[in-house]
Amino acid sequence: MKKLLNPMINKIPQIGLIFIFLLIQVYCDLTLPQYTADIVNIGIQNTDFQFIIDTGLIMLLMVAISAFATVGVSFFASRVASGYAKDLRKIIYEKVLKFSNHELNEISRSSLITRTTNDVNQIQGVLGFIFTTLIFAPLLGIGSIIKVFELQTNLSWIILVNFIVIIILLVIVMVKVIPYFKIIQEIMDSINKTAREILIGIPVIKAFVRQDFEEKKFQKVNKDFYDVNIHVFKTMLVMLPLITLMMNLMVVLILYFGAYDAINNGVLTGDIIAFIQYATMLVTSFLMIGGFFIMLPRILVSGRRISEVLNTKLTITDGELTEISQNPTIEFKNVSYRYPGSEKETLKDINFSLKPGKTTAIIGGTGSGKSTILNLIPRLQDPSSGEILIDGINIKDYNLKSLRDKISFTPQKAILFQGDVKSNMQIGKNDASDDEIRKALKLAQVDFVENLAEEVTQGGSNFSGGQKQRLSIARAIINRHEFYLFDDCFSALDMNTERKIKDNLKDLKDSSILIVSQRISTIMDADEILVIDNGEIVDRGTHNKLLESCDIYQEIAKIQIDYMEALS
Repeated sequence: MKKLLNPMINKIPQIGLIFIFLLIQVYCDLTLPQYTADIVNIGIQNTDFQFIIDTGLIMLLMVAISAFATVGVSFFASRVASGYAKDLRKIIYEKVLKFSNHELNEISRSSLITRTTNDVNQIQGVLGFIFTTLIFAPLLGIGSIIKVFELQTNLSWIILVNFIVIIILLVIVMVKVIPYFKIIQEIMDSINKTAREILIGIPVIKAFVRQDFEEKKFQKVNKDFYDVNIHVFKTMLVMLPLITLMMNLMVVLILYFGAYDAINNGVLTGDIIAFIQYATMLVTSFLMIGGFFIMLPRILVSGRRISEVLNTKLTITDGELTEISQNPTIEFKNVSYRYPGSEKETLKDINFSLKPGKTTAIIGGTGSGKSTILNLIPRLQDPSSGEILIDGINIKDYNLKSLRDKISFTPQKAILFQGDVKSNMQIGKNDASDDEIRKALKLAQVDFVENLAEEVTQGGSNFSGGQKQRLSIARAIINRHEFYLFDDCFSALDMNTERKIKDNLKDLKDSSILIVSQRISTIMDADEILVIDNGEIVDRGTHNKLLESCDIYQEIAKIQIDYMEALS
């Protein structure tokens, strides 16, 4: 809860102004019924038109001041609520950026989107309601009670009866709708997840003619959302006619018994009119508070979901060391890794080193743990056991930014961001000049970009798979790093383009290069090749050595290229 309130601290001055405007608004609203009573009791009773005009002008002034105060409340309330939502989204976003793969598996991406948008919007809306209505309601209610007692009538029991009936109605509604608010938010997650899957998978859906199936799948979750919302709002909207009925009955009772008191006890007509207005204000203020309690479960659900994100314990945290020596060595020492919830180890007792100026390659079957090894180096995940050392120091002791500044990581799936070619290249180096970008593009064989301002659509959908891989490689090599990690990022390239890029990678001298691939042609000239099978290194050596000694490597070579040609 404390983390949810932190963004509100710097808005205390604006909240103070809201209170001032609310007090002015309440004071003006509470004086109007008394002026009405004076007009009836004095002006009309005594046929004093000047008094009526003077009192009417005062009432107009009070209405104008109240209107000005209302505008002030709305203005600052919207600023506070919107500013809070903006700051809260920023905090959530910064926290999510620190998530490792483990946290992203705990809270799904679709749920994170819903929490950052819909749940924050819910809190923003309720905050606006709190500042404009909920704080106003108790002030108006307390003031109305004071004014009612000042009138000294015997009609207070009517208000009490109305209160009891309305409380019973509110309790019934709350009991019926509260359980459904959590369901609504969970269904929102499902809608987001289903829509996201469909949008990402449109090519596959069309290719397999699955449009009808996916449409029915979305219609089901959409219908669930519709049904739950209809049930909730039908229940809540029943309140409106019932409460309107109760308020009208209250007015009728006040008029009936007030007229009786006026005849027998000399209660003034103006006081009865004022009593009706104050009673209406009192009941209305109570309904405002009741409306908040109906909204409260929804904001509690949204607040809990956001708190889950903010309070998520990070499995990967910063170390204290910020300095890493030039041309360091990375050593894997008895490293094992098991995915959360898995009974089987993905990696077992991995031992190897990445040395300056050397190229190491990893090859193995699908699911053998190749990509997992790469993810461990920039600490996208941490080993379950064993150590990864940089010049003998555990990488957990280093600051994450300092560690990752030394590493260039090209993932298996080429990821481009919406913008242009230049903005995508500057992700690799913020201050990269046009000449540096063109040089990197040339090294990566990007011969299809004529202008650095050429548009890159969301996800790079205006480029082919091979083009995206080359742009991704160019981004990775635009800046100088100590370690270059390439995770099967040559898979969509033809042999000729791949060979040219690999020849150009020789310019990365003094750096360590680690290449993961399933293609012999990609790794055959590496200084050391690690053969992975079922998460274990079963053999290591050069291309020629492995062709002679490793059965798994020989089998891969036979499938991909002519075995005798490979020997030569």
